Amino acid sequence: MYNLFRFFVRYHLFILFLTLEVFCFLLIFRTKHYNQVAYIGIANSANGKLYSTVRSITDYLYLRRISDSLVTENASLRARLSESKIDNHVDSLRVLDTAGRYTQHFTYITARVIRNSVNQSSNLIFLDRGKLHGLTKQMGVVNANGIVGQVISITDNYAAVMSVLSKDFKVSAKLKKSEYFGNMHWDGVNTTSATMEEIPKHVPVKVGDTVVTSGFSELFPRNIMIGKVRKVNIQPDKNFLDISVDLSTDFGNLNYVYVVKNLKRNEIQTLDSLVVKE
Repeated sequence: MYNLFRFFVRYHLFILFLTLEVFCFLLIFRTKHYNQVAYIGIANSANGKLYSTVRSITDYLYLRRISDSLVTENASLRARLSESKIDNHVDSLRVLDTAGRYTQHFTYITARVIRNSVNQSSNLIFLDRGKLHGLTKQMGVVNANGIVGQVISITDNYAAVMSVLSKDFKVSAKLKKSEYFGNMHWDGVNTTSATMEEIPKHVPVKVGDTVVTSGFSELFPRNIMIGKVRKVNIQPDKNFLDISVDLSTDFGNLNYVYVVKNLKRNEIQTLDSLVVKE
């Protein structure tokens, strides 16, 4: 008994160490499942953040492809609008509408803006489409918000567009409410406004009235948005109103546009030449 006591006294620290070791192993064994769950939770959180980052990068890389797809779809939808077609219906008891009511008048070619200016007297816009894509001179250009300009020069793969913000640009415009039409041109000062002329004084015009294309030009279908009336000036010595228009197109933020193809243009030009000859 005395020897056993001496043994415990001599090796009590080692025995205490072994006891604590066993106790620790027991704790680890009992909490093993909790540790596994905690580890899995931490790993899942890290993986989630990693996948989220990779997805964000992938989405960014595919934005261009998505944008191209959307503008192509929008071009197709624009071509289906009634303003882009000719109504063939004839009100007559003897004529039957056997050929279908509508004929396609305008189609749209999507293009991306690769250069744009807004601080010149004659601003130009360059597009990444040209002859090889079906573009010709004197084609109108619009975007989702309104008119943009007209094509004035082309190469095989590119086109130069005279912007609405040009001293040489004019378009036939009308007040949507009253249907009165006149000419609209840039005022040469503000990149957000233009001037509408040749509207008679007796025509009721209010601030906020909508201004759209008249359809009298070969460039644009009727009722394409141009802007809203900002101010109406009446001068006693003139028979026409001086109307300031807020342009609906933001020319400082042009990305994608639609080039308007008038399918009846050659026929109209032929008629013009016949009238001149007569």
